Amino acid sequence: MSAAPRPTPPSTGFPQPEALDLPDLDKGEDGGEIDVGGFVLSLTDDDEQDDDSLADTFEVDIQLLTESDGNEAASDLDVGVSDFLETLPEGPDDRDSAPPPPATADLDLHLDTPLESDDPSSDAELGDDGLEELPELVSEEGDGDAGPDLERAFLPSAPEGEIPKGPTYASEWLLLGSACSALWAGGSGVLGAGEQLMSFGPERRSDALPVGTRIASLTQLDSGSIVMATTRGLLERAPSGAWSFAEGPEPPRGSGCEAVEVAAARGAQVLWARLANGALWRRRAGAWEKHDAGGEVRALTSYDERVTLLVISHRPTLQLSSDAGSSFRELVLPEPAATLALGLAATAVARGNVVVLADAERGLCVSSDGGETFRMVTGAVNVTAVAIGDGESAGRVFAALHREGRDASELIAVDPASGHASSIAELSGEPDEEAEETGRTQALVFADGYLWAAGLYGLSRLRR
Repeated sequence: MSAAPRPTPPSTGFPQPEALDLPDLDKGEDGGEIDVGGFVLSLTDDDEQDDDSLADTFEVDIQLLTESDGNEAASDLDVGVSDFLETLPEGPDDRDSAPPPPATADLDLHLDTPLESDDPSSDAELGDDGLEELPELVSEEGDGDAGPDLERAFLPSAPEGEIPKGPTYASEWLLLGSACSALWAGGSGVLGAGEQLMSFGPERRSDALPVGTRIASLTQLDSGSIVMATTRGLLERAPSGAWSFAEGPEPPRGSGCEAVEVAAARGAQVLWARLANGALWRRRAGAWEKHDAGGEVRALTSYDERVTLLVISHRPTLQLSSDAGSSFRELVLPEPAATLALGLAATAVARGNVVVLADAERGLCVSSDGGETFRMVTGAVNVTAVAIGDGESAGRVFAALHREGRDASELIAVDPASGHASSIAELSGEPDEEAEETGRTQALVFADGYLWAAGLYGLSRLRR
Protein backbone atom coordinates (compact mmCIF):
# COMPACT_ATOMS: atom_id res chain seq x y z
CA MET A 1 0.00 0.00 0.00
CA SER A 2 1.37 3.38 -0.94
CA ALA A 3 1.84 5.95 1.84
CA ALA A 4 -0.68 8.75 2.05
CA PRO A 5 0.57 12.09 0.78
CA ARG A 6 1.73 14.47 3.51
CA PRO A 7 -0.59 17.41 4.13
CA THR A 8 0.53 20.70 2.74
CA PRO A 9 0.84 23.38 5.50
CA PRO A 10 -1.36 26.41 5.04
CA SER A 11 0.16 29.36 3.31
CA THR A 12 1.11 32.24 5.60
CA GLY A 13 1.78 34.81 2.92
CA PHE A 14 5.51 34.74 3.58
CA PRO A 15 8.22 32.79 1.68
CA GLN A 16 8.85 29.45 3.34
CA PRO A 17 12.45 28.64 4.32
CA GLU A 18 14.08 25.55 3.00
CA ALA A 19 14.14 22.52 5.24
CA LEU A 20 17.19 22.19 7.42
CA ASP A 21 19.09 18.95 7.41
CA LEU A 22 20.71 18.49 10.77
CA PRO A 23 23.26 15.77 11.48
CA ASP A 24 22.47 13.04 13.97
CA LEU A 25 23.38 13.83 17.55
CA ASP A 26 25.98 11.19 18.22
CA LYS A 27 27.80 11.18 21.49
CA GLY A 28 31.50 11.53 21.50
CA GLU A 29 33.58 8.85 23.02
CA ASP A 30 35.38 11.25 25.33
CA GLY A 31 32.16 12.60 26.83
CA GLY A 32 33.03 16.11 25.70
CA GLU A 33 31.26 18.53 23.41
CA ILE A 34 29.39 17.34 20.35
CA ASP A 35 29.30 19.58 17.30
CA VAL A 36 25.88 19.37 15.74
CA GLY A 37 26.63 21.88 12.98
CA GLY A 38 25.12 25.24 12.31
CA PHE A 39 22.41 26.95 10.35
CA VAL A 40 21.69 30.40 8.99
CA LEU A 41 18.68 32.53 9.92
CA SER A 42 17.44 35.32 7.68
CA LEU A 43 16.07 38.43 9.40
CA THR A 44 15.00 40.28 6.27
CA ASP A 45 12.54 39.84 3.50
CA ASP A 46 13.63 38.91 0.05
CA ASP A 47 13.33 42.48 -1.20
CA GLU A 48 15.74 43.70 1.47
CA GLN A 49 18.52 41.26 0.77
CA ASP A 50 20.28 43.65 -1.61
CA ASP A 51 20.73 46.26 1.11
CA ASP A 52 24.26 45.77 2.38
CA SER A 53 23.69 48.27 5.19
CA LEU A 54 21.57 45.77 7.07
CA ALA A 55 23.13 42.87 8.88
CA ASP A 56 20.57 40.29 7.88
CA THR A 57 22.08 37.04 8.96
CA PHE A 58 23.87 35.54 11.87
CA GLU A 59 25.10 32.10 12.70
CA VAL A 60 24.01 30.09 15.70
CA ASP A 61 26.34 27.40 16.90
CA ILE A 62 24.47 24.63 18.72
CA GLN A 63 26.49 22.38 20.95
CA LEU A 64 25.30 19.56 23.15
CA LEU A 65 27.20 19.23 26.39
CA THR A 66 27.52 15.94 28.17
CA GLU A 67 28.14 15.25 31.79
CA SER A 68 31.76 14.71 32.69
CA ASP A 69 31.15 11.61 34.80
CA GLY A 70 29.05 9.60 32.39
CA ASN A 71 28.17 8.81 28.84
CA GLU A 72 24.65 10.33 29.02
CA ALA A 73 23.95 13.63 27.36
CA ALA A 74 23.48 16.61 29.67
CA SER A 75 19.92 17.85 30.23
CA ASP A 76 20.76 21.47 29.39
CA LEU A 77 21.19 22.50 25.80
CA ASP A 78 23.69 25.31 25.28
CA VAL A 79 22.59 27.36 22.32
CA GLY A 80 25.21 30.05 22.84
CA VAL A 81 22.91 32.68 24.35
CA SER A 82 25.75 35.00 25.27
CA ASP A 83 27.22 34.89 21.78
CA PHE A 84 23.77 35.27 20.33
CA LEU A 85 23.11 38.49 22.26
CA GLU A 86 26.55 39.90 21.45
CA THR A 87 26.16 39.36 17.71
CA LEU A 88 22.62 40.78 17.42
CA PRO A 89 22.70 43.66 14.94
CA GLU A 90 21.47 47.07 15.86
CA GLY A 91 18.25 47.96 14.07
CA PRO A 92 17.73 51.04 11.97
CA ASP A 93 16.92 54.28 13.73
CA ASP A 94 13.54 54.60 12.04
CA ARG A 95 12.11 51.32 13.29
CA ASP A 96 9.21 51.34 15.78
CA SER A 97 10.83 48.59 17.79
CA ALA A 98 13.75 50.74 18.85
CA PRO A 99 14.39 50.31 22.59
CA PRO A 100 13.51 53.24 24.90
CA PRO A 101 16.31 55.37 26.21
CA PRO A 102 17.73 54.28 29.55
CA ALA A 103 15.93 55.60 32.59
CA THR A 104 17.52 58.45 34.47
CA ALA A 105 19.09 57.90 37.83
CA ASP A 106 17.11 60.65 39.51
CA LEU A 107 15.19 58.19 41.71
CA ASP A 108 17.44 56.91 44.46
CA LEU A 109 15.90 53.89 46.06
CA HIS A 110 18.87 53.31 48.36
CA LEU A 111 18.38 49.61 48.05
CA ASP A 112 21.85 48.90 49.36
CA THR A 113 21.36 50.86 52.59
CA PRO A 114 20.90 48.38 55.47
CA LEU A 115 18.07 48.89 57.94
CA GLU A 116 19.59 48.78 61.41
CA SER A 117 16.38 48.73 63.46
CA ASP A 118 12.61 48.49 63.27
CA ASP A 119 12.21 52.23 63.72
CA PRO A 120 10.35 54.13 61.01
CA SER A 121 12.52 54.58 57.94
CA SER A 122 14.29 57.87 57.62
CA ASP A 123 14.77 60.05 54.58
CA ALA A 124 18.32 58.71 54.23
CA GLU A 125 16.95 55.20 53.79
CA LEU A 126 13.98 55.87 51.57
CA GLY A 127 14.87 59.12 49.85
CA ASP A 128 12.41 61.76 48.73
CA ASP A 129 9.12 60.19 47.72
CA GLY A 130 8.21 63.20 45.63
CA LEU A 131 4.81 63.65 47.27
CA GLU A 132 3.54 67.09 48.05
CA GLU A 133 1.96 67.83 51.41
CA LEU A 134 -1.82 67.57 51.12
CA PRO A 135 -3.93 70.51 52.31
CA GLU A 136 -5.76 70.05 55.60
CA LEU A 137 -9.44 69.25 55.28
CA VAL A 138 -11.57 71.87 56.98
CA SER A 139 -15.31 71.80 57.48
CA GLU A 140 -17.29 74.53 55.85
CA GLU A 141 -20.60 75.80 57.08
CA GLY A 142 -23.37 75.70 54.56
CA ASP A 143 -27.10 75.98 54.23
CA GLY A 144 -27.61 72.56 52.60
CA ASP A 145 -30.43 70.18 53.32
CA ALA A 146 -28.31 67.95 55.57
CA GLY A 147 -28.29 70.29 58.54
CA PRO A 148 -28.18 68.84 62.07
CA ASP A 149 -29.58 65.47 60.93
CA LEU A 150 -26.35 64.70 59.06
CA GLU A 151 -24.25 65.95 61.93
CA ARG A 152 -25.99 63.53 64.26
CA ALA A 153 -24.47 60.67 62.29
CA PHE A 154 -21.23 61.60 64.12
CA LEU A 155 -22.61 62.03 67.60
CA PRO A 156 -20.28 62.94 70.44
CA SER A 157 -20.16 60.73 73.48
CA ALA A 158 -20.72 61.92 77.03
CA PRO A 159 -18.21 64.56 78.18
CA GLU A 160 -15.33 62.85 79.93
CA GLY A 161 -14.06 63.86 83.32
CA GLU A 162 -13.62 62.75 86.89
CA ILE A 163 -16.59 62.63 89.22
CA PRO A 164 -15.54 63.79 92.70
CA LYS A 165 -16.42 61.87 95.83
CA GLY A 166 -19.47 63.11 97.68
CA PRO A 167 -21.30 62.16 100.87
CA THR A 168 -21.28 58.38 101.20
CA TYR A 169 -24.60 56.53 101.18
CA ALA A 170 -24.76 53.43 103.36
CA SER A 171 -26.22 50.36 101.66
CA GLU A 172 -28.46 47.67 103.06
CA TRP A 173 -28.67 44.45 101.08
CA LEU A 174 -32.16 43.03 100.79
CA LEU A 175 -31.28 40.43 98.17
CA LEU A 176 -27.73 39.35 97.40
CA GLY A 177 -26.53 36.98 94.71
CA SER A 178 -29.90 36.63 93.00
CA ALA A 179 -30.85 38.94 90.14
CA CYS A 180 -33.49 41.66 90.47
CA SER A 181 -34.44 43.20 87.11
CA ALA A 182 -37.28 45.69 87.77
CA LEU A 183 -38.46 48.15 90.43
CA TRP A 184 -41.56 50.21 91.08
CA ALA A 185 -42.26 52.76 93.82
CA GLY A 186 -45.61 54.20 94.87
CA GLY A 187 -47.77 55.12 97.80
CA SER A 188 -48.08 51.51 98.93
CA GLY A 189 -44.35 50.88 99.02
CA VAL A 190 -41.74 49.40 96.72
CA LEU A 191 -42.01 46.38 94.40
CA GLY A 192 -39.08 44.38 93.06
CA ALA A 193 -39.08 41.52 90.59
CA GLY A 194 -36.48 38.85 89.94
CA GLU A 195 -37.08 35.18 90.48
CA GLN A 196 -39.77 36.32 92.93
CA LEU A 197 -42.12 39.26 93.27
CA MET A 198 -41.07 41.16 96.39
CA SER A 199 -43.23 43.73 98.18
CA PHE A 200 -41.77 46.21 100.70
CA GLY A 201 -44.34 48.28 102.56
CA PRO A 202 -46.45 47.95 105.68
CA GLU A 203 -45.77 44.25 105.31
CA ARG A 204 -43.11 42.38 103.42
CA ARG A 205 -44.18 39.69 101.06
CA SER A 206 -42.52 37.47 98.49
CA ASP A 207 -44.26 35.38 95.83
CA ALA A 208 -42.56 32.99 93.46
CA LEU A 209 -42.90 33.85 89.78
CA PRO A 210 -43.55 31.25 87.07
CA VAL A 211 -40.32 29.45 86.21
CA GLY A 212 -38.38 31.10 83.41
CA THR A 213 -40.24 34.42 83.66
CA ARG A 214 -38.10 37.51 83.16
CA ILE A 215 -39.60 40.84 84.21
CA ALA A 216 -38.68 43.93 82.19
CA SER A 217 -41.07 46.39 83.86
CA LEU A 218 -43.85 46.39 86.45
CA THR A 219 -46.45 48.71 87.95
CA GLN A 220 -49.28 48.64 90.44
CA LEU A 221 -52.81 49.84 89.71
CA ASP A 222 -55.06 51.65 92.17
CA SER A 223 -57.10 48.46 92.41
CA GLY A 224 -54.11 46.66 93.93
CA SER A 225 -53.39 44.51 90.86
CA ILE A 226 -49.75 44.25 89.82
CA VAL A 227 -48.98 44.08 86.09
CA MET A 228 -45.58 42.98 84.76
CA ALA A 229 -44.17 43.10 81.24
CA THR A 230 -42.44 39.77 80.53
CA THR A 231 -40.98 38.03 77.51
CA ARG A 232 -44.10 35.83 77.50
CA GLY A 233 -46.63 38.66 77.65
CA LEU A 234 -48.35 40.66 80.40
CA LEU A 235 -48.40 38.82 83.72
CA GLU A 236 -50.93 40.08 86.28
CA ARG A 237 -51.40 39.29 89.94
CA ALA A 238 -54.83 40.09 91.28
CA PRO A 239 -55.36 41.46 94.83
CA SER A 240 -56.50 37.95 95.76
CA GLY A 241 -53.07 36.59 94.85
CA ALA A 242 -54.23 34.80 91.68
CA TRP A 243 -51.81 34.86 88.71
CA SER A 244 -52.82 35.10 85.07
CA PHE A 245 -51.39 36.14 81.74
CA ALA A 246 -53.50 39.12 80.71
CA GLU A 247 -54.57 39.79 77.16
CA GLY A 248 -52.05 42.04 75.47
CA PRO A 249 -52.79 45.14 73.40
CA GLU A 250 -51.84 43.38 70.15
CA PRO A 251 -51.98 39.69 69.23
CA PRO A 252 -48.51 38.10 68.88
CA ARG A 253 -48.19 38.47 65.11
CA GLY A 254 -44.41 38.86 65.09
CA SER A 255 -41.51 40.69 66.62
CA GLY A 256 -42.14 44.17 67.99
CA CYS A 257 -45.62 43.54 69.34
CA GLU A 258 -44.51 42.58 72.86
CA ALA A 259 -44.84 45.04 75.74
CA VAL A 260 -41.49 46.24 77.12
CA GLU A 261 -42.67 48.96 79.55
CA VAL A 262 -45.84 49.38 81.64
CA ALA A 263 -46.94 52.33 83.77
CA ALA A 264 -49.94 53.50 85.74
CA ALA A 265 -50.58 56.96 87.18
CA ARG A 266 -52.18 57.33 90.58
CA GLY A 267 -55.82 58.31 90.56
CA ALA A 268 -56.76 56.71 87.25
CA GLN A 269 -57.72 53.13 86.46
CA VAL A 270 -55.60 53.19 83.32
CA LEU A 271 -52.74 50.87 82.37
CA TRP A 272 -50.21 52.16 79.85
CA ALA A 273 -48.07 49.80 77.76
CA ARG A 274 -45.24 50.63 75.36
CA LEU A 275 -44.48 48.04 72.73
CA ALA A 276 -41.10 47.20 71.26
CA ASN A 277 -42.17 48.66 67.91
CA GLY A 278 -42.77 52.09 69.48
CA ALA A 279 -46.56 51.91 69.67
CA LEU A 280 -48.35 53.09 72.83
CA TRP A 281 -51.55 51.50 74.15
CA ARG A 282 -53.75 52.08 77.20
CA ARG A 283 -56.27 49.82 78.89
CA ARG A 284 -59.45 51.21 80.35
CA ALA A 285 -62.13 49.03 81.92
CA GLY A 286 -60.45 45.96 80.48
CA ALA A 287 -60.39 47.25 76.86
CA TRP A 288 -57.27 48.25 74.96
CA GLU A 289 -57.08 51.32 72.75
CA LYS A 290 -54.16 52.74 70.85
CA HIS A 291 -52.85 56.16 71.85
CA ASP A 292 -51.54 58.23 68.97
CA ALA A 293 -48.45 60.00 70.23
CA GLY A 294 -47.50 61.36 66.81
CA GLY A 295 -44.33 59.31 66.50
CA GLU A 296 -42.34 56.41 67.89
CA VAL A 297 -42.49 56.21 71.68
CA ARG A 298 -39.01 55.39 72.98
CA ALA A 299 -39.64 55.64 76.74
CA LEU A 300 -42.60 55.48 79.13
CA THR A 301 -42.35 56.37 82.85
CA SER A 302 -44.73 57.52 85.58
CA TYR A 303 -44.44 59.10 89.03
CA ASP A 304 -47.58 59.64 91.08
CA GLU A 305 -50.03 61.42 88.72
CA ARG A 306 -47.41 62.27 86.15
CA VAL A 307 -46.79 60.35 82.90
CA THR A 308 -43.75 61.05 80.71
CA LEU A 309 -43.32 59.98 77.09
CA LEU A 310 -40.19 60.32 74.97
CA VAL A 311 -41.40 60.53 71.36
CA ILE A 312 -39.26 60.53 68.21
CA SER A 313 -40.89 62.02 65.12
CA HIS A 314 -39.51 64.80 62.93
CA ARG A 315 -37.77 66.03 66.05
CA PRO A 316 -37.36 64.46 69.51
CA THR A 317 -40.06 65.65 71.89
CA LEU A 318 -41.25 65.04 75.43
CA GLN A 319 -44.96 64.65 76.11
CA LEU A 320 -45.75 65.42 79.74
CA SER A 321 -48.98 64.76 81.60
CA SER A 322 -49.75 65.89 85.13
CA ASP A 323 -53.34 64.57 85.20
CA ALA A 324 -52.71 60.81 84.94
CA GLY A 325 -52.62 60.88 81.16
CA SER A 326 -55.89 62.66 80.43
CA SER A 327 -53.95 65.37 78.54
CA PHE A 328 -50.36 65.89 77.42
CA ARG A 329 -48.17 68.93 76.88
CA GLU A 330 -45.59 68.60 74.12
CA LEU A 331 -42.10 69.94 74.67
CA VAL A 332 -39.65 70.16 71.75
CA LEU A 333 -36.28 69.19 73.16
CA PRO A 334 -33.43 71.71 72.79
CA GLU A 335 -29.79 70.72 72.54
CA PRO A 336 -28.08 68.80 74.01
CA ALA A 337 -31.18 66.84 75.00
CA ALA A 338 -32.33 66.47 71.39
CA THR A 339 -29.10 64.72 70.41
CA LEU A 340 -29.10 62.49 73.47
CA ALA A 341 -32.75 61.48 72.91
CA LEU A 342 -31.78 59.81 69.61
CA GLY A 343 -29.77 57.15 71.43
CA LEU A 344 -30.75 53.53 71.01
CA ALA A 345 -31.44 53.09 74.74
CA ALA A 346 -32.58 56.60 75.64
CA THR A 347 -34.98 57.08 78.55
CA ALA A 348 -36.68 60.08 80.14
CA VAL A 349 -37.99 60.77 83.64
CA ALA A 350 -39.80 63.86 84.92
CA ARG A 351 -40.90 64.90 88.39
CA GLY A 352 -42.01 68.42 89.15
CA ASN A 353 -39.72 70.80 87.27
CA VAL A 354 -36.89 68.27 87.06
CA VAL A 355 -36.46 66.43 83.75
CA VAL A 356 -33.78 63.82 83.10
CA LEU A 357 -32.68 62.20 79.85
CA ALA A 358 -30.12 59.41 79.76
CA ASP A 359 -28.56 57.03 77.26
CA ALA A 360 -25.82 54.45 77.77
CA GLU A 361 -23.64 55.80 74.95
CA ARG A 362 -24.57 59.49 74.85
CA GLY A 363 -24.58 60.29 78.54
CA LEU A 364 -26.82 62.14 80.95
CA CYS A 365 -28.42 65.59 80.78
CA VAL A 366 -30.63 67.30 83.37
CA SER A 367 -33.03 70.21 83.51
CA SER A 368 -34.36 72.15 86.52
CA ASP A 369 -36.77 74.41 84.60
CA GLY A 370 -39.24 71.91 83.21
CA GLY A 371 -37.18 71.05 80.12
CA GLU A 372 -36.55 74.55 78.79
CA THR A 373 -32.76 74.14 79.12
CA PHE A 374 -30.51 71.13 79.73
CA ARG A 375 -26.99 70.57 81.01
CA MET A 376 -24.73 67.62 80.25
CA VAL A 377 -23.23 65.86 83.27
CA THR A 378 -19.45 65.50 82.99
CA GLY A 379 -18.18 61.96 83.56
CA ALA A 380 -21.61 60.31 83.32
CA VAL A 381 -20.80 57.57 80.81
CA ASN A 382 -22.51 54.20 80.35
CA VAL A 383 -25.66 55.25 82.23
CA THR A 384 -27.90 52.23 82.92
CA ALA A 385 -30.63 53.66 85.21
CA VAL A 386 -31.89 57.00 86.58
CA ALA A 387 -34.27 58.22 89.29
CA ILE A 388 -35.44 61.51 90.83
CA GLY A 389 -35.51 61.97 94.59
CA ASP A 390 -38.30 63.18 96.87
CA GLY A 391 -38.63 64.45 100.43
CA GLU A 392 -35.33 65.83 101.65
CA SER A 393 -33.80 64.79 98.36
CA ALA A 394 -36.53 66.37 96.26
CA GLY A 395 -35.20 67.53 92.92
CA ARG A 396 -31.95 65.59 93.20
CA VAL A 397 -31.11 63.26 90.33
CA PHE A 398 -29.59 59.82 90.87
CA ALA A 399 -27.93 57.70 88.20
CA ALA A 400 -26.10 54.39 87.95
CA LEU A 401 -22.95 54.19 85.80
CA HIS A 402 -21.60 50.78 84.86
CA ARG A 403 -17.81 50.70 85.17
CA GLU A 404 -16.96 47.82 82.87
CA GLY A 405 -13.31 47.60 83.85
CA ARG A 406 -14.14 46.44 87.38
CA ASP A 407 -17.74 45.31 86.64
CA ALA A 408 -19.32 47.58 89.23
CA SER A 409 -22.03 50.24 89.38
CA GLU A 410 -21.02 53.70 90.51
CA LEU A 411 -24.00 55.60 91.92
CA ILE A 412 -23.94 59.37 91.55
CA ALA A 413 -26.09 62.25 92.79
CA VAL A 414 -26.56 65.24 90.45
CA ASP A 415 -27.71 68.80 91.10
CA PRO A 416 -30.00 69.55 88.11
CA ALA A 417 -29.49 73.30 88.42
CA SER A 418 -25.72 73.14 87.91
CA GLY A 419 -25.21 69.68 86.44
CA HIS A 420 -22.57 68.97 89.10
CA ALA A 421 -22.29 65.28 90.04
CA SER A 422 -20.74 63.50 93.01
CA SER A 423 -20.08 59.82 93.62
CA ILE A 424 -22.06 58.41 96.56
CA ALA A 425 -21.68 54.59 96.44
CA GLU A 426 -20.50 51.59 94.47
CA LEU A 427 -22.31 48.27 94.11
CA SER A 428 -21.05 45.00 92.66
CA GLY A 429 -21.78 41.30 92.81
CA GLU A 430 -19.78 38.17 93.21
CA PRO A 431 -17.92 37.09 90.04
CA ASP A 432 -19.95 34.51 88.15
CA GLU A 433 -18.59 32.57 85.18
CA GLU A 434 -22.11 31.86 83.90
CA ALA A 435 -23.44 35.41 84.24
CA GLU A 436 -21.97 38.46 82.54
CA GLU A 437 -21.77 41.94 84.07
CA THR A 438 -23.05 41.06 87.52
CA GLY A 439 -22.23 44.62 88.56
CA ARG A 440 -24.69 46.28 86.14
CA THR A 441 -27.63 48.17 87.68
CA GLN A 442 -30.89 47.65 85.80
CA ALA A 443 -33.34 49.79 87.80
CA LEU A 444 -33.36 52.71 90.27
CA VAL A 445 -36.23 54.23 92.27
CA PHE A 446 -36.34 56.68 95.15
CA ALA A 447 -38.97 56.25 97.87
CA ASP A 448 -39.34 57.24 101.51
CA GLY A 449 -35.82 58.62 101.78
CA TYR A 450 -34.16 55.53 100.29
CA LEU A 451 -32.50 55.00 96.96
CA TRP A 452 -33.32 51.49 95.74
CA ALA A 453 -30.97 49.78 93.27
CA ALA A 454 -31.59 46.50 91.47
CA GLY A 455 -29.35 44.48 89.16
CA LEU A 456 -27.76 41.13 88.57
CA TYR A 457 -26.04 41.55 91.94
CA GLY A 458 -29.41 41.60 93.78
CA LEU A 459 -31.36 44.37 95.54
CA SER A 460 -30.02 47.07 97.80
CA ARG A 461 -31.37 50.23 99.36
CA LEU A 462 -29.15 53.15 100.27
CA ARG A 463 -29.50 56.13 102.56
CA ARG A 464 -27.30 59.07 103.39
